[in-house]
Amino acid sequence: MRNLKLKYCQSFKETVKQPKLILINPNVPKSASETRYIVTDSQLFSFVPGSEEQELKVLAEVPGIVAAEYLALDNEICLATAAGEVLLINPDTKQVNEGTFCDVGIECMAWSPDQEVVVFVTKQHNVVVMTCTYDPLTEHALAEENSELEGEFVNVGWGKKETQFHGSEGKEAAKRKQMEDTAVNVEEIPKDIVISWRADGAYFVVSYVSLSRGRTFKVFDIEGKLQFVGEKQTQLGHATAWRPSGTWIAIPQRLPNKSTVALFEKNGLRHREIVLPFDLQQEPVEDIKWSSDSEILSIKTAQKIYLYTIGNYHWYLKQVLDIEHQEKVAFLYWDNRIGEEKTLHIIFESGKYLVYKWYWAIDRLERTGLVGVIDGKRLLFTDFSKAIIPPPMCTQALELESPSGGEKGDSYIIALTCTKAQDEIHLCVYDSKHRLHHYKSRLANPAVFSAIGCLQLNPMDESLIPLKYGNLQWFESFEDTYLVTSFTQDNNSHIHFIAVDVLVTIDVPIAGSTISSLVPSGKEQPCELFYQTLEDNRITQLVYDVDSERETSRRLHIELQQNADQMETFIKPNDAETYTICLSNNQCLYVNHERVATDVTSFCMAGNYLAFTKLTSLHFLRLSDMRLVDERRLERGAKLVTTVAESDRTVMQMPRGNLEVISPRVLSLELMGALLEAQKYGEAFSILRKQRINLNIICDHNMCDFVDRLDVFLQQIENPNWLNLFLSDLQNEDFTKTMYASNYKENSQRYPEGFKIEEKITYVCKAMCIRMEQSSEKRFRLPIITAYVKLKQLEKALELIWEDKKKENAQNDPSDAGGGAEEALKYLLYLVDVNELYNVALGTYDFGLVLFVAQKSQKDPKEFLAFLNELKGYELNYRKFKIDEHLKRYEKALYHIVNCGKEKFEEALAFIKRHEYYAKALAAFKNDVECYQQVCLAFADHLRANGKLDNASILYERGCNIQQALLSAKHTLDWQRALMLARRCEQDVAQVAMSLVMPLQEQGRFEEAYELSKNYGGNTKDSLQCLIKGHLFLTTIFEAQLTAKNTEEDVLKEFVMPELIAYHNVLKSSIQGDQELFNSHKQRLLQVRLNRAKQSQFSGEAGEQMDIDECDLLSDTTSLHSSRYTASSRGTGKTFRSSKNRRKHERKLLSLKPGNPFEDIALIDALYNQITRCFGQQQHVRDTCKALMQMEQDCLASDLQNCYKHLLSSMQNALDDIWIEEMLQSCAQQFLQGPNIDYTQLQNEQRYAMISPIKRFKPQLNMMDWEHDILQ
Repeated sequence: MRNLKLKYCQSFKETVKQPKLILINPNVPKSASETRYIVTDSQLFSFVPGSEEQELKVLAEVPGIVAAEYLALDNEICLATAAGEVLLINPDTKQVNEGTFCDVGIECMAWSPDQEVVVFVTKQHNVVVMTCTYDPLTEHALAEENSELEGEFVNVGWGKKETQFHGSEGKEAAKRKQMEDTAVNVEEIPKDIVISWRADGAYFVVSYVSLSRGRTFKVFDIEGKLQFVGEKQTQLGHATAWRPSGTWIAIPQRLPNKSTVALFEKNGLRHREIVLPFDLQQEPVEDIKWSSDSEILSIKTAQKIYLYTIGNYHWYLKQVLDIEHQEKVAFLYWDNRIGEEKTLHIIFESGKYLVYKWYWAIDRLERTGLVGVIDGKRLLFTDFSKAIIPPPMCTQALELESPSGGEKGDSYIIALTCTKAQDEIHLCVYDSKHRLHHYKSRLANPAVFSAIGCLQLNPMDESLIPLKYGNLQWFESFEDTYLVTSFTQDNNSHIHFIAVDVLVTIDVPIAGSTISSLVPSGKEQPCELFYQTLEDNRITQLVYDVDSERETSRRLHIELQQNADQMETFIKPNDAETYTICLSNNQCLYVNHERVATDVTSFCMAGNYLAFTKLTSLHFLRLSDMRLVDERRLERGAKLVTTVAESDRTVMQMPRGNLEVISPRVLSLELMGALLEAQKYGEAFSILRKQRINLNIICDHNMCDFVDRLDVFLQQIENPNWLNLFLSDLQNEDFTKTMYASNYKENSQRYPEGFKIEEKITYVCKAMCIRMEQSSEKRFRLPIITAYVKLKQLEKALELIWEDKKKENAQNDPSDAGGGAEEALKYLLYLVDVNELYNVALGTYDFGLVLFVAQKSQKDPKEFLAFLNELKGYELNYRKFKIDEHLKRYEKALYHIVNCGKEKFEEALAFIKRHEYYAKALAAFKNDVECYQQVCLAFADHLRANGKLDNASILYERGCNIQQALLSAKHTLDWQRALMLARRCEQDVAQVAMSLVMPLQEQGRFEEAYELSKNYGGNTKDSLQCLIKGHLFLTTIFEAQLTAKNTEEDVLKEFVMPELIAYHNVLKSSIQGDQELFNSHKQRLLQVRLNRAKQSQFSGEAGEQMDIDECDLLSDTTSLHSSRYTASSRGTGKTFRSSKNRRKHERKLLSLKPGNPFEDIALIDALYNQITRCFGQQQHVRDTCKALMQMEQDCLASDLQNCYKHLLSSMQNALDDIWIEEMLQSCAQQFLQGPNIDYTQLQNEQRYAMISPIKRFKPQLNMMDWEHDILQ
């Protein structure tokens, strides 16, 4: 579907007369100042085309030049002469060196593409193959007959006459020899010898004239060994070209009924042909050449140059350069530089020099689906909006009218451009005779064009340069319509505005540059266009008033790094600025100056999106915010052809030429959005179903508009099944923010008042139910049922169906089969599981409805009839209870069995116990005292079994079981409640109280135990003993002093004093033991660190011997962990599954045993715990010292305070020695990596990482004013 579009045409003034070859350095990129070399029969020139002087420099004068080659690696030009000389000329120094010499003379020369091998054909028709240093490899005589290779090809005869049925002639007819071909007069055949290489340099072909076979060819490998000989063919031409990709060898051939270019395979067999539109006898082919990318085949005759391309196994004639009125072409050459593969150099015998560059483009009318393909005299139109027709077929073919009688030669289509004006399409076609053909068609049938007129450009100028207006485009002016094109002559460009109806041409000169791309903006006011120059890659915006022929402004638009192969423009909605889209020759896609993608192979405007392809993917760029919103995989090499707005089609062409049509989701959503905005819900719904797009987008697109236009929606969607589908798809999700967020801007959605996404289903279903229930149309019956199902209101759905069924039975005239109650029930059974629906029907307590549902659900009557009959025999409330219990609606079942009365209480109590509905049962039986108490006792037993004795005691009390209430209170040590309950059950309160003293002491509630013992025990010493056990000596002294006033016994001196002094000794011993243990751990820690520091001085072998298998010491749940890499960590560590083993290995890791590899870690852990515990005793030591002072034991108190003070002081002073700076740094830093790390530091950091995070820092010490000033 592609056409060759002319990118630019350069014309340079005459240089050298009678040129023979033109050479270009392949290593020099395309530029305005590049040097080119012209070879004549006896001279070598250099010149810079387009320069002001264009001075010719003579590099060498060598008579009889037959071939030349620019050797890029050596920066030399190789010349071969007829006399046999091979000369090497340095173009910079003009130094001439001799490469080799052939004493018999040279006919032609050809270098391999990599310039490692050179082939000569001598005057004696010998093929000589040499290396690049001119060392001979092989020599082969073309006249040699090789029976092994040149023998007849084996022909099995498939499809030939000799294998077919011959009727009455019999088998003898198959044995007859075919008539020999007419003898060829070898003397009349041109003796030109042509050499052509395959692009990979593995083979080359030599075309020559054999005395026995006429024109033929041989195929050699790179070493010059003969591989294949061409199949015997007649009337072959001398022009030969091997396609660079290696597929075919192209040779012109005249057959009795047609003229062709025969395509031979490497093995010499004829594969296929290209039928030429002219007679080779009248217009013989002079030269054939392939473009370096193998995509274009150029065929040069004396009158024209034909450019062919292939697509889908069809050869298209894309361009024809009519040179009939020009001088004779001396040489044409396809550029082989990177990025210049479609650049053709033509030099005439007069010295005139033309450069053409083409690029692939799709001639399409945007968003209409109309695509035009050039094929010689025909223009093939395909309308993809109506049908997908694979090339080379088409919807409609447009053929140019035959030229007038006085005009000679055929005209071929060169270029086309079309535009849309209201409901018409205007087409302009430019042909090889420099004529403009104007056509138009209706937008409803765009492929059928009717001719309007024909305009001859420059009718008096017969020497008009071929394809001068080949890059024309439409240009909309304020009043008239023009065509705009560009042309370059001698490095000065011209922009031409051509009126379509009359011959009016306006020339706008652009001096000193070559316009490589030109595109109008599409604006009518002001009229602007953009062009890019070849020299600096700048894109310039030109505003020109064609009507007044006045340039308004010219300014720089953007500047790119590379030249653009394709350029288009677009205007954003609500934005007056024009944006350019450029695809550079290095496959970078730009929107204005911003590069949006790389490795792009094609692009196409698609509404508000820019679609572009990469090698294996299709992408969509939203033009409003330049954000990539969609991507999908494609077949490798697929390219965009066009997009169709009306049907969201995107047409792709595969590398082999076949078409594929897809509907990208992003374009479908854009089309759907436009239809929804236009309230075309029916069309939008159809697209969504066809493209399988979630139907939630109908309401999510604009929820406010959907709710307001709900009547329109219900009116347009006439099919109730579509409404059912829409309701079934509803989800509590805004699809414009999730699945289809690519087509919607953020925060662009507006919701109705009170709307929540979490309640979207409820909101939409209720709104539709209200509108549908208000209508009397029967088509809404099933959608209403669907809405009830989505609302989880199955009972309402069944009630609606049952009401319809009752009406039908009453009228005795059921509705039609499509809308009756039975069909509605069948539909509901489709939506809901049959068992669930049966249970819902049963839950209505209406047996008629239950039987109606059961009969339509294909349930076995044995499954439900017996159960239903049993239920019918029950009293109403008990029947409802049984139904609710069966349906596991236990709350309703409890309500119904309560209404059954006391005769069902035992069953009700069993039901409550079975389902643990105690709390609800208490509320249900609140007015029945006897039943209420029974429920309370059952609930209390349940709570007691679960260990909740406090609540059980209360319920036992409510159930009048005071004894159990007392026992439960005693078990929870709720002594206040226990004493109260003891009085109610007339038990001995003192006995109950004393039974609670010991359990309270065991729980550490010494003061409460003392109160009970004091109030109900009667023994002062036993009561005080409760306080002494809790070491509450201040309270003990206070209570003893109160007791001393009532008794003569001195309790303080005889009982409290000895206990206090004894505890003082114990506490002091404990503090001293802590002091000794602390000192021991601290000294041991310092010693361990000293030993480790000494060991760290040794490295290498000693360091590796210290690796420890710490994997065996770590558990997978302990807070101690290691990430140190040792020899043992290279293997798989052990996994300890049981908690017992985990605790065991944690203890092993924290063992304080000397020699433990982690002894320092264990010491830090022990010291942290000890310091925290000792500093937590401040209040207790203060109270003990105060008690001693009250007993006038100041010396003991002072001794205890000083001992404890010394312990705290020593611990506080040692914190910096224990938690060193090295530990703190390891917590704040990440583990180092790299070649220059300190492995000792790394090992220390990993080691300290094994400590629990809270213990890696100094403990937070909460100091209080615990010392007594009296004791200081």
